[in-house]
Amino acid sequence: MTDKIRSAMEKHGIDHLAVFTEDAHLSEYTGECDGYRKKLSGFTGSAGIYLVSESGTLLWTDSRYYIQAAKELEKSGTVLMKQGMAGVLSFEEYLREHVWDGQVIAFDLKTLSYDRYMKIREKLPESVQIVDGAAVLREVCDDMPKRVFNTVQMMPESFSGKSTEKKLADVRNNIKRSYVRDGSYTYIVSDLASIMWLFNLRGSDIAYVPVAYSYAKITEYTAVLYINRKSLTDEAAHMLEDAGVTVKEYSLFYRELEDTATDVVLADRYKNNSLIPLKFDSAGIYKECLDQKIIKKAVKNQTEIKGMTDCHLKDAVIMCRFIKRIKDLAASDELPDEYEIGEILDGMRLEGGCESPAFSTICAYGPNSAVVHYRADKGSALKPEPKGFLLVDSGGQYSMEGTTDITRTISLGELNELEKKVYTTVLKGNLRLMDMIFPEGFKGVLLDQAAEAPLWEEGFFCGHGIGHGVGHFLSVHESETRISRSSSQCESEFHPGVTVSDEPGVYLEGQFGVRLENILLTQPAESIDSNRMCRFVPLTLVPFDREAIDHSLLDDKEERILAAYNELIMDKVFPLLDEEHKAWLKENIDIK
Repeated sequence: MTDKIRSAMEKHGIDHLAVFTEDAHLSEYTGECDGYRKKLSGFTGSAGIYLVSESGTLLWTDSRYYIQAAKELEKSGTVLMKQGMAGVLSFEEYLREHVWDGQVIAFDLKTLSYDRYMKIREKLPESVQIVDGAAVLREVCDDMPKRVFNTVQMMPESFSGKSTEKKLADVRNNIKRSYVRDGSYTYIVSDLASIMWLFNLRGSDIAYVPVAYSYAKITEYTAVLYINRKSLTDEAAHMLEDAGVTVKEYSLFYRELEDTATDVVLADRYKNNSLIPLKFDSAGIYKECLDQKIIKKAVKNQTEIKGMTDCHLKDAVIMCRFIKRIKDLAASDELPDEYEIGEILDGMRLEGGCESPAFSTICAYGPNSAVVHYRADKGSALKPEPKGFLLVDSGGQYSMEGTTDITRTISLGELNELEKKVYTTVLKGNLRLMDMIFPEGFKGVLLDQAAEAPLWEEGFFCGHGIGHGVGHFLSVHESETRISRSSSQCESEFHPGVTVSDEPGVYLEGQFGVRLENILLTQPAESIDSNRMCRFVPLTLVPFDREAIDHSLLDDKEERILAAYNELIMDKVFPLLDEEHKAWLKENIDIK
């Protein structure tokens, strides 16, 4: 494949070809039709950049995928560039040092954000030419699947909590308040989850995420939705018509960009691919904005919160049944392999009313649990022994209600001292973040230490972010919200209604890993000196592993937080279980 790529590069006069993971909407999860980086590099993770030049091939990915990428690239000759590691050049830094005056570098300009494009442009000499490499990718990968357009349904107001008309009115008010007070504007939206939320639609064009391929253009008086018209149900089409939305074919969007004739074009530089702002920046009418200041889907309304609460209770019942089943199989030494265990959980969710998994279920035993985003393959998955840890990270899309995401590390038998220490240390971080009280308007970087400090104190380090936003029957990774050591210009502040994951982890390569994840809802707390405060309440209500906790490592406050969490489970989940699982829960949860 590399020879074929280089041949095409030579034909088109390209010295360096970079292949990004994202699609034209900068989606985290992409359809098979957009899987160029995976096909060309052989690396299957969800984040990475592949670079081909005369001197060799390189792949950048983050700490979640270091181990996985090393295995998948082992015989390819591709150099793994571990993003964030000391001494490892970032992608942009590498280009600055290795792209010479007068050379040509190509990207598919629809697969990198305008922000990234500008950062790359700033690093390169002016004489370096950046060209669109989309045609080269299509030439090399001439057997890619066609784009799939599936049915698009309306989300009723009884589940969304707000009509499309009202959401559009809010968008226009937010634009006037923050960006354009006078004059005409066109606001362009490419992010699929934002479009689905704004127009009260849900689709299934991409696995795991209930979205449909679409773009939107909004002005002070009009709203145009570019989508596959045939995919809309009659109900959805009528709703959009009643809301005053003009529906046009998805394929027309880029052609009709030429017809944009307003004083200002607003587009988020982080959420739109580079082709869109480039077109208007050169004309002098582009103005930067942040989608989360205009489309405030990260702050759930009361109807959305009810749906999220309800689906997490359903999920809790399923997880309690699943954990009991796994522990029973371990006790009788009849555990199937990791792949089959993942299929058991997926099947239980579907039987329990879940529409689909929220992502590919991670089921990892022993040393595999130290691989943050491990995927068990059929035929090569490990068969767990009745000892040590099984890490299961999974979630569900519950139709119109919400999205769940939970990680539980399950003891399968006898644990050693180190395993209990790591589990309890991770639990301490999870509990401390869950118990936080903080000023409204904080960003996640100011909350991170609550979860990470217990790990650092014991000499452990979590290589990934502690928390991500979770959508309302949308993406399990809602990009506006995060809890991380590093800050981002495009992250949202915390306000009541924001949902976020709480997932510290410790991974000892070659031994085992522990991650414990709950979804938290931000709620108002009692004000302090007239300052509005927030607190978290857990939506995820599934017991932690009693047999893995070393209580001597928990302080009195952590014990109280754990006891309160367990009491909440007994209050909310226990009544929903059958008698067999009620008995199991009583035996496997500490109530004081």
